[in-house]
Amino acid sequence: MRGREAVLSRKRNLSLGSRVLKIGARGADVGQLQQKLKSFGYEPGPVDHVFGYLTQEALEFFQRDYRLRIDGIAGREVFELLKQDKLPVTRRVHVVQPGETLAEIAGKYQVGPEAFFDHHQKTIYPGLQLVFFDREVWGVHPFDLPGSSSFDTNQDLMTGVFIPINPEAGIPSRLKSIPGSKIAQIEFASEELVSTHTVLTKRKVRKNFFKFIKEVSAVTDGIYLAWEQISRVDGFRYLRFLRRLKKQLGSKRLLIALTLKMPRWNLLGGIDFTQVSRAVDQVVIKLDTSDPNSFGVDKNRYEHLIHHMLNSVPAYKILLSIPVWGAAWNPTEPAAWERLSHSQALTTIFRHGARPDRDEEGAAFYRYFYQGEEWRLQITSLDQLNEVIALVNRYNLAGIVLDRLGDEDKRLWPKLASHFSIRRKL
Repeated sequence: MRGREAVLSRKRNLSLGSRVLKIGARGADVGQLQQKLKSFGYEPGPVDHVFGYLTQEALEFFQRDYRLRIDGIAGREVFELLKQDKLPVTRRVHVVQPGETLAEIAGKYQVGPEAFFDHHQKTIYPGLQLVFFDREVWGVHPFDLPGSSSFDTNQDLMTGVFIPINPEAGIPSRLKSIPGSKIAQIEFASEELVSTHTVLTKRKVRKNFFKFIKEVSAVTDGIYLAWEQISRVDGFRYLRFLRRLKKQLGSKRLLIALTLKMPRWNLLGGIDFTQVSRAVDQVVIKLDTSDPNSFGVDKNRYEHLIHHMLNSVPAYKILLSIPVWGAAWNPTEPAAWERLSHSQALTTIFRHGARPDRDEEGAAFYRYFYQGEEWRLQITSLDQLNEVIALVNRYNLAGIVLDRLGDEDKRLWPKLASHFSIRRKL
């Protein structure tokens, strides 16, 4: 009897996360799990400290919504989310009332039918639960007139902005004057691979870098390391660096960039995508834009990118970077490509009579001739953007980053407002 009482006493003192929970479990931590699920809008049944079938079903709905493994077992990934005061991707639920149409419901929440991804092409009925989520919309805000104009016009449709800052040039004086939420996007003007390697390996340089970050974070809401060039030999150094940086930032956000071209961890080194994603608050995933023949807003390429990243990074931490600019290049010198805004690209197409074409892999581009030489131009259509934006809802990602403000097709903004319930501040 004493042994049983001792076991019961230990269970009463258990805290959430101290053990894996599954069907049949009992104890104070099960009650905490049930209470957390209730507070986030799920229905685990009564808070009776017993892990029954209702609790398992509620947990499976939670795992489905946040794209965790759906097994009805509460482990590390579940606890990491539930222990937060506020979920990173806010869940909203609307119960359909008799006589309501999807258009009326969408209007009530100031979104379009596309926001209800699972139901916008299906029949709805009274009692049906329509689930949708708040998304973050960020824009890279360069210090130029087009970028400022776009930000001023569309600020109400954004969570905030990423401000490119070069540590070698210091903190821009205009940084404090930008309203709303802002993240410092740290990037080097010189060779990135050399610069990041120097920061990761030279103690004095690293000390000065942390001092710079401390000053920048005092006037921003977080730091985004837009580093895509990390040497394979620096993989473990990068992980330690991120952990130390997050400790320094405290409650401020830390974001990093991940691409498919970055060296993944193996016996020779590289980056452990799973570990670095755990060390930071959010991950910006990007397509390779170094070669104009390989970039472009294409649904299939983005879906391929998302599938690969979801093997290592939780969906609720992912921001999808979408380039909204065009590019022109000479096929004989593709490395010397030129970035164009959407309006500049359209002007070039009409001025030179460019004709649509496709390359060997089926990628669309425009072909034209200038000063006797062949040129190619790529511009993102609104339909392409619409398809990629829809992927954010399909995979329940945290949101998007528009690269960059001032370059976009102005018709993009109503599309964003239709697809997303936009989180307008941190």
